[in-house]
Amino acid sequence: MTNNILLSSILLTIAMTSSCGSEHKQNKYNKPLSYSQITRKNCEADTNQSYEVYLPSGYSSKQKWPVIYAFDPHGDGKLAVEHFKYAAENFGYIILGSNNSRNGLPTIDYTLKVLLDDAKKNFAIDPNRQYAGGFSGGGRVALMLATQYGSIKGILTCGAGLSGFNPQTAPAKFDIYAIAGREDFNYDEVIAIPQQFANTDWRFVSTAFDGSHEWPSSNLIYKAVLWFQLNAMKDKIIPKDNDIIDATMDSVKQDYEQMVTNGKLTEAADVCKTGISFLNELTSTKKLEKKIENLQVQDNYIAELHKAEQLNTMEIQLKQGFLQSFTTEGLDWWKNELNGLTNRIDQNNDIASRQMYSRVKGFLGIVCYSFTSKALSDNDEAQTIKCLTIYQTLEPKNPDCFFYKAVFLDKKNKTAEAVDTLKKAISLGFKDMSKLNSSLSKKTLQLFESRNK
Repeated sequence: MTNNILLSSILLTIAMTSSCGSEHKQNKYNKPLSYSQITRKNCEADTNQSYEVYLPSGYSSKQKWPVIYAFDPHGDGKLAVEHFKYAAENFGYIILGSNNSRNGLPTIDYTLKVLLDDAKKNFAIDPNRQYAGGFSGGGRVALMLATQYGSIKGILTCGAGLSGFNPQTAPAKFDIYAIAGREDFNYDEVIAIPQQFANTDWRFVSTAFDGSHEWPSSNLIYKAVLWFQLNAMKDKIIPKDNDIIDATMDSVKQDYEQMVTNGKLTEAADVCKTGISFLNELTSTKKLEKKIENLQVQDNYIAELHKAEQLNTMEIQLKQGFLQSFTTEGLDWWKNELNGLTNRIDQNNDIASRQMYSRVKGFLGIVCYSFTSKALSDNDEAQTIKCLTIYQTLEPKNPDCFFYKAVFLDKKNKTAEAVDTLKKAISLGFKDMSKLNSSLSKKTLQLFESRNK
């Protein structure tokens, strides 16, 4: 890939770097990319294991290519690859998305081994440029892969931090790029990473976007892959490219000016800190360091920090209170509190406060999932009814809620109602067929299959 193409892709990022949901728009600097097809490949050692493959245009087995192993929490390899292919096409990466890796998979070690063995056998992979990335549970799988295989150079974890990870005792060192939406219930894990890696020589980026618990846009994933590229230059794995370095610096400066103009001083400082992580060792970052120093003494910057600390304290208190109330409060209390929480999200004019309340709501969704699963496992009918009622009030379009409701109805031998509820779960996006088949009775599964012929 020529420098002109790479520079064009950088300039596209400059124009859209703050956008989290925008699609790629044509401008004077770039032409629409012509993507290759995403294809499915069954693993030769076990045909029940498969993955989606994206090979960049111009791929040839005559040279070695960097690779990203991509993981979706629901085993949707194609969805994972779709998010990476924009960066892959610009920078020339192979993307391999697992169709078997999913949340709660007991045989994840086996799945990862089969995937890596098959990939190395069939594609021209650069052993010095292997990366892993994923969303939510997929991000945690990327971390697992990096800790178990010393050949992984870096990871991109989206919507998940590194909870419980200790860099001091890690068996291998790798680069870490972590990103989460500011409404994501795992946001606190991601923003805790700088403290987690304080006084270490690990390379990391911790950043956020305006969004919830969701895959970041392909523009944001592109920036993570750009960071991998720049780190490869620092390590002298690939040649230093001054055009990319200069364009990246221009992008950082533009982002900084935009944040200052919008009165977001702490975000402006974060832009500079991220820019330093991208560019240190490649060019001077003294001007970025000076910008941070100038911001940190401003009254508005200090006020923003103080407000963030207050919201963080409030968030912790709300989460603790709601968690304790699962066993102490009745349904009327819960309905009232959840309606109040929804109103605070919908009617609050302060963005930071609204995002905080959204994180609390997302946290409650995870609590509902966990408590409902346990109540079903314990055959505690009263607790299951309570949890399902809270769950549906909180997240009326959550497919897991309706799946668990179908399981409960199945246990009550209400087969027809269970099937109707299961169809509702699937219409809302439930995809884990292996979990479905292992959780429901043969009678319910047969009726479900007969109604879907």
